[in-house]
Amino acid sequence: MGLASGWSVEAARGAWGWRCAAPGAPALETRNLGDVTLLRLSAPPDSLAPDSLANASPHAFTPPRGCVVLVALTRGGCGFTAADGRPRRLRRKEVLLALGGSVLTLAPDAGSRLIGLAAPAHLIAPRLVSAERLRAGALKNHAGPVAALLYDLVTRLAGGEPGAPGAAALADAIGGLLSATLEGCESAAPAGRGAAGQTRLQQIGRHLRRHFADPDLCASDVAAAVGVSRRYLHRLYAEDGRSFRDELVGLRIQACLDAFMDEDQVEKTIAEIAYSAGYADISQFNRHFRRLQGQTPSASRRAALGRRARDEPANANARPRVLEKVR
Repeated sequence: MGLASGWSVEAARGAWGWRCAAPGAPALETRNLGDVTLLRLSAPPDSLAPDSLANASPHAFTPPRGCVVLVALTRGGCGFTAADGRPRRLRRKEVLLALGGSVLTLAPDAGSRLIGLAAPAHLIAPRLVSAERLRAGALKNHAGPVAALLYDLVTRLAGGEPGAPGAAALADAIGGLLSATLEGCESAAPAGRGAAGQTRLQQIGRHLRRHFADPDLCASDVAAAVGVSRRYLHRLYAEDGRSFRDELVGLRIQACLDAFMDEDQVEKTIAEIAYSAGYADISQFNRHFRRLQGQTPSASRRAALGRRARDEPANANARPRVLEKVR
């Protein structure tokens, strides 16, 4: 996912689709920090920023698919187009969330500066933050005490402070703070489910994402951990047209798919990856994998390695999709 070893305008125009080319327009630069790409956008003091977003289309970019983008304002002011299509203002100590593949339209004031980072989505979701919560919080500005901590992390990293953590530790820090920041950003509950049921399902999902690699994890354990009965847990999933088993198997298979594309795990065998994802029975893993992916784990891993060999930057954007049901 990294685009350059130093700050690069050309990378922003290419992979990031930055379309702002008018004289005196804001400049977007990117820089690689391991698997994380840092962003820096500066508007010249004499730039003519629009009063509204009606003419802000040149100030737009499309992050590569497969990444989570966080943007923070460090100087001046900036407008943006929110998820509902309306203009909003981004303030200091707030964090703007965007997802790869979606256009992010910005209207920075003259002399303002924004910084940000883009992390591979598979390092964050679903292990630390659910995909549903990310979608619910996208193209919105987030404020509050935890958002302020996330703001500080983003600004210090993009500001070039020494001692940056490794990719895995950085993803854990970003994911943990982002999960807490997006606590209230959930999809609407299905008809008939009250707020208490929705809250319980969120708690169950968080527990599953944190402990799915435990080979002994079962519905009774999760239910006890969140203070509900096993029967109630199964009913909550049934209301969504899902099952606890589907959710658990999906998380484990997704973890294996992520490992197949992780250059730090190329020396691991498929069995070792399966064990680390919570499987104690390799034959069961093989059955689940074929049913969900339509091919064997070996074939899937060869395909992933082939994509990396042909075009490594595209690896972060070519993440396989886990099907919803275990048949």
